[in-house]
Amino acid sequence: MARQSETEYHVAVEQLQPGVFIRLDGAWFEHPFLFNKFKIKNWEQINTLKKLGIDKVVYIPERSDHLPLRPAEAEAESGHHLGARPEVPPERDAAVQFLWQLKKDRIAKLRQKHESLKRCKKEYEAALARMPGLLQGIFSGTEEIVRQAGDTVHAMVGTFLGDTDAIVNILTVAEQEETLYSHSLNVAVLSLMLGRTLGLSKAEMHCLGLGALLHDVGKMRIDRRILRKKEALTKPEREVVRMHPQYGVETVAKAAGFPVEAAEVIAQHHERMDGSGYPRGLPGKSIRRLARIVAIADVYDNLCNNAQAVPQGAAEAMTPYQALAHMYTRQQNLLDMEIFALFIHSLGIYPPGTFVRLSNGILAMVIAVNPANPLKPSLVLYDAEVPREEAVIFDMDDDPDVSVAATLEPVQVPADAVAYLNPGMRVTYFPEQGARPA
Repeated sequence: MARQSETEYHVAVEQLQPGVFIRLDGAWFEHPFLFNKFKIKNWEQINTLKKLGIDKVVYIPERSDHLPLRPAEAEAESGHHLGARPEVPPERDAAVQFLWQLKKDRIAKLRQKHESLKRCKKEYEAALARMPGLLQGIFSGTEEIVRQAGDTVHAMVGTFLGDTDAIVNILTVAEQEETLYSHSLNVAVLSLMLGRTLGLSKAEMHCLGLGALLHDVGKMRIDRRILRKKEALTKPEREVVRMHPQYGVETVAKAAGFPVEAAEVIAQHHERMDGSGYPRGLPGKSIRRLARIVAIADVYDNLCNNAQAVPQGAAEAMTPYQALAHMYTRQQNLLDMEIFALFIHSLGIYPPGTFVRLSNGILAMVIAVNPANPLKPSLVLYDAEVPREEAVIFDMDDDPDVSVAATLEPVQVPADAVAYLNPGMRVTYFPEQGARPA
C-alpha cells in the first residue's frame, strides 16, 4: 500500500526555525541545496534562503520536529538569528556562492554518472547481442567460439580485477523475449562479483566466468515451448528441464580447449549442499567451489526475474531485497552459507533494484553498491519535476545526515514513481570500473 499523502502548507521563510521540514518550489537545478525537501538544521540555512530571495516555502508537518514560528515569534527571533533582507545580491554573497559551487560540483558528478551508465549500458547491450551466437555456436565445438566466449569473460574479469573497485550497476533495459541470454549475463556478472570478494585468482575467475556464462547452455537443446511456459510444468516436463546440466556438459565436451573447471560449473550448478540437487545429488564440499558460487548467483537472479522460481506459485518475481531474505531464511540447507554471507556483503544490505524511502521522505531506488561502504549505495531519486533521463543520482556518502528510513516493496510505491525509477521489467546487472582513488 502506498504511503498516504502528506499535508502541505505555504509559510513565510521568516517563520522557519530548525526542525521544520520544508519543500522548495521549483526544480532541483534552480537552487543550491542538495535536495528539494529537507529538514532545516540551523539558522544559517534559513538566512541562506533569505539571501536567495525566497519568500515562501512549503511546510510539511508530518516530518517536522517543530511548528513554524507564529508571526510575532518570528519577528522577535529575526533580530537574534536572522539578518534583515541582505542588500548584497546572491551572486556576490560568499556563503551562497559556496553552496552553489558545491551544487555545480554535484551536477558535474551527476552528468559523469549518467555518461558512465550510458557506456555501461552500451557495453551490456553489446555483450547481450553476442549471447545468441555464443550459446548456439558452442555446439560447433570450434576453438573460435570458445575464444569468443573467453573474450567476453576476459573483459568482465579485467573490470573486476582492475586497479580500482568495480561497481555493479543495475541497468534499465528493454524486456527480452529470450530471457536465457540476459539471465546468463546476470549470473556471470554476479558470480564474478562474488569471486572477487572471495579473492579468486585470475585463472579461477576466468573459469568461473566462463562456466557461469554458459551454465544454461544445455537448455538450447530443450523445446522452447517448455522453457517459455507460463503455467506450472508437468512432471515429464520438469524431468526434461532437469537434463540441461548433462546436456550442457555433453556440449562443451566437444568444444576444443574448454576448461574442465568451467565444465564442472555447468555440471554442478544445480547440486545442493544437503544432497537434494541434481543431476547427481552431490552433497556439501563434494560440489566444486566455483559451482557453489554460481548456484547462489543463479538462484538469486531467478528469484528476481523468474516468477516460476518463486515459491508457492507467486504471481510475481521477488525484489532483490526479498530474494536475499528468502535465500537466507529458506535455503540455508541448500546453499553454501559461508559464500552466501559474502554475497550479501558484496550486494550490500540494500542490493541494486531495491526501492527505499530516505530519512528526508524522498523515494529512491538503489542502482549501485558502494564497494567501500555497502551501507551507503548510489540511488536514483524520484522527482516528478526532473525528466527521467536527467534523474538525480545521489551517492549517500555525499550527505551523512541522510539515511535509509525504510525498504519498500513495489506495491508500496506509487505507480508513477515505480515507472520513473525502474521502467525496465528485469533486474539487470553489469560492471563498470570505479573511480580511481585520489
